[in-house]
Amino acid sequence: MTSFKDFFKILMGQKFRQMNFVLLINIIAIAVSVLWTLINGDFNNNTFFQVALSWSFIVMLWAFLRITVTHESIYTRDSYRLVPISDTKFYCINLLTSFIAMAYVAVVEFVIGAATAAINWQEYVDSFNMMRMMYGTRVPDAGMIVESLLSMALVMMVVTILAWTTVSLIHLLTRAGSNFMPYRRSRIINFVLYVVVIYIVLRVVGFMMNLVMNSTDMFGNSSDVWHFVLYIVGFLVVSAIEAVLSVYLMNRWVETVSES
Repeated sequence: MTSFKDFFKILMGQKFRQMNFVLLINIIAIAVSVLWTLINGDFNNNTFFQVALSWSFIVMLWAFLRITVTHESIYTRDSYRLVPISDTKFYCINLLTSFIAMAYVAVVEFVIGAATAAINWQEYVDSFNMMRMMYGTRVPDAGMIVESLLSMALVMMVVTILAWTTVSLIHLLTRAGSNFMPYRRSRIINFVLYVVVIYIVLRVVGFMMNLVMNSTDMFGNSSDVWHFVLYIVGFLVVSAIEAVLSVYLMNRWVETVSES
């Protein structure tokens, strides 16, 4: 049997290479955008931070989509599924390496943002202090901002895990269903299933985004903190149930796709 460590290295290496390519394109895009701003005469001390921040959203979305495609293809490819390893380990390693790769991109984006913000840091601090003087407690203090950022990061991590477990479950369900139905009927059922899933995902994302927006206020009230924790635990439980179902489908019903 292949060890956890060896299979982890294989998947992690592939996903790291993909994410390094995404980050390389990100750096090139930032450099080109700053140069273009300089040529147009609109360059100022905030340019680097503004450009880095605007590109970070696109890069994070691109990274997530690229990892998701790779994440799902691994479940049905001969070159991976025929590796002598248990389905539970296979699923966990694939999910773990995807999460680490996404976290890697997020950390690099944060470092780039912090580095570009440092160029004009004192101006941001002065603006923040001025707002505190003008509006008082209506402007959150530094501690509340840090708590808010941490809670938002936690929510986004949970959302990412839930998104992958949900997508994987739907993917494996459709793969399993297509093995037992005529082609035309399986396409109809898959279409209906995708519509239902999209609706559910949109509702969940809307709820989670509302949770993110309210995360600052939650930390000001102990009961709200417990509600926040319960939400997080609830979504992790749902993710765990979806993972168990996916492993069962991998073991019993899903056939691999030949790459020859």
